[in-house]
Amino acid sequence: MEHLLAIIGWLLIASSILIGIVIIMEKRSPSRTIAWLLVLIFIPVVGFVLYLLFGRNMRKTRAVRSKEDLDFRALDELSQMETTEGDHPLIRRLAHVGGYASRAPITTNNAVQYFYSGGPLFEAMLEDLRRARHHIHLAYYIVRHDRLGSRLKDILLERVRSGVEVRLLYDHVGSVWLSRAYRRELLDHGVQLAVFLPVTIPIISRKLNFRYHRKITVVDGRIGYLGGFNIGDEYLGEHKRLGFWRDTHLRVEGEAVHSLQALFQADWAFASGRPFEGPAYFPPIPQKIGYTPMQLIASGPDSPFPAIQHATLLLIMGASRRVWIATPYLVPDDSVLMALKTAAIAGIDVRIVLPSYPDHRLVFYASTSYIAELAAAGVRIYRYRKGFLHAKVVLADDVVVSIGTANMDTRSFELNFEANYYLYSKSAAEAAAEQFERDFGDSEEVDLYRFLARPLRQQAIESVARLFSPLM
Repeated sequence: MEHLLAIIGWLLIASSILIGIVIIMEKRSPSRTIAWLLVLIFIPVVGFVLYLLFGRNMRKTRAVRSKEDLDFRALDELSQMETTEGDHPLIRRLAHVGGYASRAPITTNNAVQYFYSGGPLFEAMLEDLRRARHHIHLAYYIVRHDRLGSRLKDILLERVRSGVEVRLLYDHVGSVWLSRAYRRELLDHGVQLAVFLPVTIPIISRKLNFRYHRKITVVDGRIGYLGGFNIGDEYLGEHKRLGFWRDTHLRVEGEAVHSLQALFQADWAFASGRPFEGPAYFPPIPQKIGYTPMQLIASGPDSPFPAIQHATLLLIMGASRRVWIATPYLVPDDSVLMALKTAAIAGIDVRIVLPSYPDHRLVFYASTSYIAELAAAGVRIYRYRKGFLHAKVVLADDVVVSIGTANMDTRSFELNFEANYYLYSKSAAEAAAEQFERDFGDSEEVDLYRFLARPLRQQAIESVARLFSPLM
């Protein structure tokens, strides 16, 4: 028995050494490479398992490469549409990033409605679903079998009975607690279901770390929703510990819905193997719905470039007056951290609104570890007090605002499948600025000197959590 354990131990050590060589050859960022090497050196057995679960680079594997091809085929036709609006250099640069890295066009004939809490959002969304005549497409990270999930299910079943096509895509890890009874009832009545990258034991190492974090609703190819809200009662503010849920979501009518539809089309074909196509999914858009120039930029481990990260860096470094950010998780890599500090040192009004208490403790403490460094450079940090802040918004000057699913962390930039709308209009920027002002009023600004005096035990926890930030 001891001989067998010794052989297993040496095999694990040898595997860790080989993985270390692979990590170095992958040419990752030095900080992430060193983090993984330290884990493999000091806890080789545990490190070996952690690498299999969370460390592998998925960007060039066959599964995601095939999905990249689907994404590009779906967006190629859209990319022939208008690709620039206005003469602002920041907009032109973002248009190039979206067009080159995500093949995303800019559209102008759009009307946008903003939602900042779950009650008004879900009342509007469920009413739109009730009025669907041809199809309903839903794709979410989390779907729960609770009161809100049951209301959604009842509407979907009623629409299917009326002849409407209904497709629901959900992430396997995010919706791991979605009941079998819920899924079975939908399937038995004709709702089409698909699971994104289902995790099973034989292939757990390949799929667990790469999650579908998008939140998409498309109704009849004419109305689209995108933002931070998932499907669950906590997003209505009914979580006992988190309380009021402060988020940001968009309801869109117009040409920009076709970009969202094309993204769902590719995601669905990849996850289900049952592609759909036809002009009914991309109906003609009436003229003069509104005027909001906007662009959908999506990225993930299948993308040739981390497009949302590139766009975020452009927003930070391209602003001339202000960069205001709302994010529940602030775990920036070296490039984003340096950009934030550089902008603040250069005199740009950089403000970041964060939650004041955690929903995920490790990420919360890792986020907190960056506060002193950013505040010392002149970044103003706010801790939201009214409830839990989950919004993902970046405002640059008075010309661009980004709203979508991506957090300000490495996981969103490189590991998750994400999507953001970039709105290129003064009215959109003004709407975002007004909500930021309300959030500042519902927050407490961090005083650097008081923050530095926090207990040593808390600082130690933050420092340990930060060690894992390159792996998050």
